[in-house]
Amino acid sequence: MTAAIVIPTVREPQISNFLKVWKDQFRGHHVIVVEDNPEQSFDLKAANVEHYSWREIDIELGKDSWIIPRRSDCIRSFGFLKAWQSNAEFVITLDDDCLPIGDAFVSNHSEMLNTTSPSPAWTSTVEGTTPRGFPYLSTTRKLECVMNHGLWEGVPDYDAITSLFITRQPSEIKPINQVIPRGNYFPMCGMNLSFKRNLIPVMYFLLMGEDWPYDRFGDIWCGVFAKRICDHLGYAVRSGGPLIRHQRASNVWSNLRKEVPGYEVNEMLWEFVDSVVFSGKSFPDCYRELAGQLVLSGEYWHRLRNAMCVWADLFASTDTASGAHVATATA
Repeated sequence: MTAAIVIPTVREPQISNFLKVWKDQFRGHHVIVVEDNPEQSFDLKAANVEHYSWREIDIELGKDSWIIPRRSDCIRSFGFLKAWQSNAEFVITLDDDCLPIGDAFVSNHSEMLNTTSPSPAWTSTVEGTTPRGFPYLSTTRKLECVMNHGLWEGVPDYDAITSLFITRQPSEIKPINQVIPRGNYFPMCGMNLSFKRNLIPVMYFLLMGEDWPYDRFGDIWCGVFAKRICDHLGYAVRSGGPLIRHQRASNVWSNLRKEVPGYEVNEMLWEFVDSVVFSGKSFPDCYRELAGQLVLSGEYWHRLRNAMCVWADLFASTDTASGAHVATATA
């Protein structure tokens, strides 16, 4: 499978070193760098690298370019759009401070996306045994995986409050390889993430950064939206490998200031999403339904609903999903 690798960046030394250390693993794939500056301020010399900035976003999207936030890692959404246009079979997105572990990163993501994912279908009502009527062999569903959430070694992906707490009471990080259960949400991090082409219409990293009241929740809330829609359409989401090494810790006090406005919203947003009733049979249709039923009040949420609809409309002309899957029972 051919991948599009999407990386947001604002620093020339960082992205230049990133492309150097990943060069061999990205060979044969399409690398998309989205620079978070008004114009391209550095030259990236590589045959398989496309380089975009605010200028290219404004030219391509015109009056709708406001849906791509600036001064935020969520600018990477434009890279997802370019991946769609390039007909990439799947997308991997990374931060520019991530380093490889091993030499099979892209193929490992591809393998996870193409591995049938089991989902429990039966639960025993007693402990230690199974009552009458519990199947012997056919107890799980087989689902197609459309997203693989890779994890990391090195600097953890903590919110600011947890980072401050951990400085006094350190804890060990132990990655878990798992299929996220249907009906459950998870903290989706954009630092090491892959997803199939048909999921791109819901992989919008929201309005974040200096022009908006919230920051550092773009990937998290996108993950809540995407997981809810995947559950409705009958797709699986995995988390675990492949791992990368995260080498840079951002400023905890800056992160705290950015995160504070979103903490309370984060406590309740998933409950709003949980109550959405879907009838759509494609990712764009479900995303529009979600936008229409996201009934939080305020100017930000009004603008976000509009942005989500604009994003979904970018993919409206193409059939992106065949509809909900009929899950197959298996052992």
